[in-house]
Amino acid sequence: MPLSLKPLSLKPLSLKPLSLKPLVPTTTLLLALFSLMGGLISCDQGISNTSTSTLGASPVCREATAHVRGCIGSLQGPLFSGECDPTEASLLLDTSCEVISAAHDVELDLKSDLGEQPPFACLFFGLGCPIDQSCYEPLSGEPLERVIELSSTANLGDEYDVRERIESISEIFRASKDPRGIFSIVYRLITNNAVESVEEGLYENPQWTRDLIVAFARRYLVNLHGHLTKGEVSPQWSKYYKLAQNCDVGYGRTLGVAIATHLMVDLPYAIDDVDGLDEHEDDYMLFGEVSLRIFPQLISDMQTVYQEDVSDLLRGFFLGEWIDSIYTKGTATTFIYQTVRLNAWRNSQNLLVFPRAIVHADITTGWGLAEVFLATLDASGVL
Repeated sequence: MPLSLKPLSLKPLSLKPLSLKPLVPTTTLLLALFSLMGGLISCDQGISNTSTSTLGASPVCREATAHVRGCIGSLQGPLFSGECDPTEASLLLDTSCEVISAAHDVELDLKSDLGEQPPFACLFFGLGCPIDQSCYEPLSGEPLERVIELSSTANLGDEYDVRERIESISEIFRASKDPRGIFSIVYRLITNNAVESVEEGLYENPQWTRDLIVAFARRYLVNLHGHLTKGEVSPQWSKYYKLAQNCDVGYGRTLGVAIATHLMVDLPYAIDDVDGLDEHEDDYMLFGEVSLRIFPQLISDMQTVYQEDVSDLLRGFFLGEWIDSIYTKGTATTFIYQTVRLNAWRNSQNLLVFPRAIVHADITTGWGLAEVFLATLDASGVL
């Protein structure tokens, strides 16, 4: 008779900012997921010197190439496709050796499906890839101007204003089917559910929870607005928008990168923005458990709008099926989702006591490993 595990059993231990290591490190979880992709991981690949003839004369391109070689030695084949874009090279330059090494250790048997394998930076990091936009019409005209207006945070109000803006943005993207709006489908459901949970009186600190809803949304809106107006965008959101605009990238991977960006990068900083402390921790974890209610509708919406089945993505891929077969359906989703959120809480607490640059490096490394994992699944046809 299987055990019955309920989401509430995942109530975290009392976390103290004593170490940069979470209780169950997200990086460890991701590496465990890699190991379960039988046949997809192999170390000690044969490598050879990479030609720099296509890397251009830009100093940042040369630095990025030297950085990659310093992490893994030499690459088999080119780093980028064609000429090196300095902006994309700077993103690779900011990628930690831990992430680059993890990507290098992945050996994908794609020859029968894809023929010649894409260059390293394109395959694993979405950098320097030829962009195919033939499968959709980018948002333009009045709808585009409306999303730019809605995403401006100059006069952002309370959680109800946030809910209305996200709902309207999602409706516009749904109508256009522009894949840059994939995350708006997720965020519409999360925001609506979050506001409802506050109205239900579930939290001991309702005002703090309201503030968190707004702070969390602000980071998504700022980056969306920056992308649409060619302004400032974080490297992680920039990567999402690059992937979203490329028809060669699976929508499952695109959605996964967006979720990882918002939960692993935006969330710890949003908690810090609203002074999340020990007394808020129980409300924070409950907030995450309540958010799981939206997953069935999310699966349905992605199927309806983008004709994409993301149920495996949300169940935790093969690890999810294995855990659910032993315990109860949904246990794996709860475990992985809440582990990532627990890590975000720990990182928010680390921001209170450690240099921000050190904590940021830990945050971006976890996100980078998630990106490599999703790229691996997409390239192997799992997503």
